[in-house]
Amino acid sequence: MNRLLQWVYFSAEVFTHIRDYTVKQYGDMPGDNVSFWEAQDCMNQVEKYVRRFKNPARGEEERLRDMLKIAHYACMAYSKLKYDTAEDRG
Repeated sequence: MNRLLQWVYFSAEVFTHIRDYTVKQYGDMPGDNVSFWEAQDCMNQVEKYVRRFKNPARGEEERLRDMLKIAHYACMAYSKLKYDTAEDRG
């Protein structure tokens, strides 16, 4: 499988995770807590889930879900750096 096709499948999984888990549980921007975070706050979450991923006691399903969370937090950090301004965060 080539890299672009891998990305398409993975991004579809991230999309489903965000829609079916994250937004349902935590809400969506601009009203969720993460809307007021800085990029570094998102990267702190990436680091948290990377550390947790390394725990061999976690089941495969949880480890896969953690990978989706890592991707989502990395995306939010990227978006905050590229697009957000201080006014956007209130």
